[in-house]
Amino acid sequence: MPLWAASKSTKKMLRQIATGTFCAGLAFGLGGCAGTSDDLAANLLSDPQSSAPAKVAEAPQTELEKAVTYWGDKFVKSPGSLEYALNYARNLKAMGNKRLALTVLQQAASYHGQDRELASEYGRLALELDQVQVAKQVLAFADNPAKPDWRVISARGTVLAKEGNYKEAIPMFERALALSNQNPSVMNNLAMAYALDGRAAQSEQLLRQASAKGNSAKVEKNLALVLGLQGKYDEAKVVATRVLPQDAVQADTALVRQMVQLDPQPYQSSPTIAPSMIAQNRTTAGGSGPAIANAQLRPSTQPEPAAGGWTPQVATAAAN
Repeated sequence: MPLWAASKSTKKMLRQIATGTFCAGLAFGLGGCAGTSDDLAANLLSDPQSSAPAKVAEAPQTELEKAVTYWGDKFVKSPGSLEYALNYARNLKAMGNKRLALTVLQQAASYHGQDRELASEYGRLALELDQVQVAKQVLAFADNPAKPDWRVISARGTVLAKEGNYKEAIPMFERALALSNQNPSVMNNLAMAYALDGRAAQSEQLLRQASAKGNSAKVEKNLALVLGLQGKYDEAKVVATRVLPQDAVQADTALVRQMVQLDPQPYQSSPTIAPSMIAQNRTTAGGSGPAIANAQLRPSTQPEPAAGGWTPQVATAAAN
């Protein structure tokens, strides 16, 4: 029987990784346990970006500042405009001010609770901010069978994985992967869902494909983790050294080796793990950014949605 299938403690560790409760170290598998909503313990990405948002995010800072100011002014003058709200929120998100972006979308929802494009933006951003139950409700409405969006489907898979429903998440990720033309971020998500479901060989294969498509430190770390959990320690070291210092790689490989060989007992974090292995990246969403339009954002009212709609339930985020 392979090590992967035999070690209950290894599977338990993976589940702890997925839920963010395994914070002992493993720099090449976790990148720390910051508990941010941008990823699922650095393994599952909450919102793989489509090509359009990626272009916005890569724009020069000054251009983003201009866009935030432009759409912010328009939104203040016409808060009921869906176009203005979406563009303002997208640019705020690109600047890193996700909580204010969520507030803008929340207000727009009181006018446009039946709009699936708005629901897509709202649900995916709520997931990034770890509003998992809200995201689950809104993304279910946003998922349009007649016009499937791989970003929405992948996000729904991430919700399921965050809830520990890995078997249910896998078909979501598989569908998103087909629709996204083999997007590396979706490959990463599907691979880690396979790993959490005990399918290490499939996980490794997908992570290798994702690694070949681009230079992603997150994918490389996950590949090293999956290799290590299968007992392929030397190869895991080679992969990990592409993105991590040598001392961190050595320590992490030793920890994975220990985990694979443990008896099936609950994992107990070792007090001897070097503090340097634990990432200190507890950053908060938001950013200093440009002079953001001074919108008098109000808490969204509870609209009367038509059948099949969604009701915004996210508490109003303070604009910093």
